[in-house]
This record gives sequence, C-alpha cells and structure tokens, in this order.
Amino acid sequence: MKIKYIIIALTIVAIIVFTTLVVIKTTKKDKPINGLTYMHFTYTTGYHMYAYTIYDIEYKDGKYIASIKPTDIPDEEKKEVELSNEVVTNIEKKLTEYNVSRWDGFNENDKYVLDGDSFSFNLKYDNDKNISAHGYMRWPENYREVKNYLDEVLGSLY
Repeated sequence: MKIKYIIIALTIVAIIVFTTLVVIKTTKKDKPINGLTYMHFTYTTGYHMYAYTIYDIEYKDGKYIASIKPTDIPDEEKKEVELSNEVVTNIEKKLTEYNVSRWDGFNENDKYVLDGDSFSFNLKYDNDKNISAHGYMRWPENYREVKNYLDEVLGSLY
C-alpha cells in the first residue's frame, strides 16, 4: 500500500516539474534583435548542381550590402545590392518575432537521410551578440517562416 502512495506522489511531482518547465520555456522573453552587423543564411534544396540559396548581409562603411545567390544560379552570378535601413529594421523585427534568438546552438541532423536538405544560419548584432544554427533534415522552431520571409524580401531583390 505504501508503494502505491509513493508512486502516486512521484507521478504528481513529475507532472509538476514537467508543467513548470513547459511554462518557463513558452513564457521566456526573447531577446530583441537590433543592430544587425552580419547575417549569413544558406539552405540546400536538393543534391543537383547549384541546389542552394545564399543570403548574406554585411554592415560596412555605413551601408548594408546584401549578397544574394538563389537556387539554380551559378555562384559567379550572385548579385550584391544595397539595403535600406528600413529593410534591415524589418528583417530584425521578423527575426525577433520568429524567436530566432532561440536558434542559437541548434545543431541537429537526421543521419538516416542521405540526400536531404540542410541549412546554416549565423547572425551578429548589438556589437557582441551571435546566433549560430545548423541543421540537416532538422529545423528549429519557425524555420520555414524565416526562410519564406527571407526568400520574399531578399530573393525578390535578385
């Protein structure tokens, strides 16, 4: 009879701990992304030649320069365009909205998939903050939304 009560008590404690962890994770304040100085985002879309997209943004000499190479375009045909402060501010807002600060340290892969898709993301902002994430057939929360947004904003500038 005592073992039954111990099991019930341990189950209740486990439920309380699990619920607390879920609440902490979902209510965690995300750090706003401001002062972007560098962003590198690349993703693959298959295994054929040039099956990857690259978006780079760098703040240099008081300007934001984006280097854009869409899927199926040779590397030598990438384009560089100057971004307005407004475009960069909107990117920062979207990255904050999609909780990209939580991506830092994400490094997951599905080793059982041989010809899958991958991504790499690096961001520097606020002079000393970095976010680094990588994945192969595994993606962090809101990955698709961020990818689609960057395709829409930066991909349309190509």
